[in-house]
Amino acid sequence: MKMNPISSQINEPVSAHSGPSLRRVLGPWSAVSIVVGTVIGSGVFLVPSRMIQYVGSVHNLFAVWIVAGLLSLFGALTYAELAAAMPEAGGEYVYLRAAYGPFWGYLYGWTQFWVAKSGSIATLAAGFYTYLIVFYPVLGRPLVVVPLHIGPGGSPLEFRYGQLVAIALILLLGAVNYVGVQAGGKVQVVVTIVKMLLIAAVIAVGLFSGQGDFSHFHRSIPALGGISGFFLAMVSALWAYDGWNNVSMVSS
Repeated sequence: MKMNPISSQINEPVSAHSGPSLRRVLGPWSAVSIVVGTVIGSGVFLVPSRMIQYVGSVHNLFAVWIVAGLLSLFGALTYAELAAAMPEAGGEYVYLRAAYGPFWGYLYGWTQFWVAKSGSIATLAAGFYTYLIVFYPVLGRPLVVVPLHIGPGGSPLEFRYGQLVAIALILLLGAVNYVGVQAGGKVQVVVTIVKMLLIAAVIAVGLFSGQGDFSHFHRSIPALGGISGFFLAMVSALWAYDGWNNVSMVSS
């Protein structure tokens, strides 16, 4: 009996290595570092000054951080269940595709590429530049001034030396990830360890320097206050906590 070559190809078992696939080279430490390193980014250092202007007191500020942290925890636990149920790379793309169809997953993926992730990367680079000019004020000098009133507050648009450093940082980290996922994971682990050690050093200095004063926790400033102020501050806190969902994007 002569077999149909097409049906024989369909029925033939496909080898696990017959086509391109994602390399599973990120271990638990890399996964943890992706979450910790993203959550403890520039946001936690940039937003408190704005948040205190909304809530007015340190006690209210801590309340905002706690509520936003609980909401982020609920989201992270939900994503853990989703990732276990649908173990594919892509995070929200996978979940939206499964729930609402391929169009919404497709739309979300391109929105992340063109708006969300690119904007987040630019924000983090801008935060790096903002703190860097404190130590190197020369980086805050204008490099090029465009005589168009499209800058902050309708001023002429200025490009500063520090912005070139921020762009170089984005390119450097992009090059690391281009080298390979494993290289990016190792860099993330190292950077996260360094970051945690520095934060621990700041805490230790604050606790044991002998120059702290608990009266600072009882001070307040004029602020918007009320429910509006609380939720406006929580927007900033949620942005600072952002990153708890990132591991789902690579958790195939």
